[in-house]
Amino acid sequence: MTPVPKAPLLPETLVASWARSQDHGLRPDEPVDGTAVAHAELTERLEANNRLLTFSRPMIEGLYSQIASPHSTVLLADRGGMILSAVGHTDFLDRASLVALRPGVDWSEGSMGTNAIGTALQTADTVSVLGSEHYLERNRILACVATPILAPTGGMLGILDISSDARANVTHARALLRTTAELIEQRLIETADDGFLTLRFQAGVNSLSTPLHALAVFDETGAMLATSRLARALLNLPEGGVAGTFDSCFLTRWGDIVTHAARADEALFPLRAFDGRTFVARASLRRRRPRNTAPPHASQAESPARPSPPPTSSARSSPAAGNSRLGEMALGDARIAEIIDVLHECAIAPTPLLVEGEMGTGKAYVIRAFHADHCASPDAPIVGIDCRGLAPGAKGEEQVDIAWTQAANGILFLDEFDLLPVPLQARLFDANDGSRARIVGATRRPIAELEGAGHLDLRNFHANGGHILSMPPLRERSDFETLVRRFVSQAAPGRQIYIRPEALALLHRHAWPGNLRELRNQIALILALMGDEAEQLCPEDIPPELFEEDHLIGA
Repeated sequence: MTPVPKAPLLPETLVASWARSQDHGLRPDEPVDGTAVAHAELTERLEANNRLLTFSRPMIEGLYSQIASPHSTVLLADRGGMILSAVGHTDFLDRASLVALRPGVDWSEGSMGTNAIGTALQTADTVSVLGSEHYLERNRILACVATPILAPTGGMLGILDISSDARANVTHARALLRTTAELIEQRLIETADDGFLTLRFQAGVNSLSTPLHALAVFDETGAMLATSRLARALLNLPEGGVAGTFDSCFLTRWGDIVTHAARADEALFPLRAFDGRTFVARASLRRRRPRNTAPPHASQAESPARPSPPPTSSARSSPAAGNSRLGEMALGDARIAEIIDVLHECAIAPTPLLVEGEMGTGKAYVIRAFHADHCASPDAPIVGIDCRGLAPGAKGEEQVDIAWTQAANGILFLDEFDLLPVPLQARLFDANDGSRARIVGATRRPIAELEGAGHLDLRNFHANGGHILSMPPLRERSDFETLVRRFVSQAAPGRQIYIRPEALALLHRHAWPGNLRELRNQIALILALMGDEAEQLCPEDIPPELFEEDHLIGA
């Protein structure tokens, strides 16, 4: 065998890659072969990776905006090394195409020698290949870093890559790239159709408020269906796939976890592992889409693609007005109808909004519906922040400013808004000039009470025409029975389930401190325990703990 060509200061990982490249019969001076696969084959590859493309697209665009370089591109390749998509500046994409760095081209090591995509596939790890470290001379104009995207059930789904001009410094991109890959993996788990219960856990309370946390999905029996890489690391599970059950990982009882999830109060609880560690956790029941339903398009998944035209007055009063998401909320309650009318009226100008209401009353849902009807377009994102998870001081203010920039022309939704420093509140409310995101804040406590206690400064809010929306608690809503029927239909798609009047009356007695979220989760739990063959929801199907004295209306 002829000696492997030398490259200056070649890392050990790349020495092995250069040897593999030579074994593939490649020569460093190989001419450019930019032949892409046939259109039909690329279409098949795209269809086979539809979910990956759908839910990675917003993350990839966010990654590219963070890189903020006209000399870079972000690439997504499948697990065979074929590039599926490229996001970047037109000039750099044109240059990259000269070395066949474009969709439809195979960048496995067998085709392109040592390169970030192909070598990350081989090593199943994050890889940097800079300039002369590429095996093929023609690729040495590039500096690249790539990382695997792992499947929720184990194995590799694809590769995420940042490629830049060889003179660029991409070493800082490694952590950013890996974080983006983990966010994509987490999104794929969260949007999967199967599963009964989602468990989120971490070593500390603050960690659980961050975008990345340990995530595991279980079926009704507690069998593990999917895990994030952080969950596998914390539980010392093998990287190769999902194994075991809830009871094989934790000392906390499975029945207690289901009870926490059904309450839907978002309360943190201690989760004890077999090795003696105690995690901080949240649990929630999963909502299932009807079977045989295609996953939404990428723009629909994160923010619906087309804004609805401003509704007429007749459309506002009709729950079936076109495809209005707000219209779907109009089920007969007068206070909800008034909120919908206010949102329709303030859609034209980017005035600030404040939404008050108890936990689970639908504050975030109504704003997402408003965004879908009036703001949703490729350049009108919706970005959400839970202010409980912000870093203290200047760092937290910087986090808000970054999110505000990311939400330009769209909506910045700030949950627990009253936890922000009052001067920052005033600054946010004072910048509604149409070029920044609309500020929408949400509070659990009444706004008048918070303002009186000095936790809110609304002078700039009112000066800029702000509107306050008050979400009613479930126990005060006049459309309770309609909501029950809707949640039953959502939890059991395609099934006709008769809800007996006595069961409705019984459900109405509960105080529902978790409001809509608690009702939806309890309905999902009830139907799961009833089984797939049940045709009626009867009083005896309702958990008796709902009717303990302190859970009843008036108690």
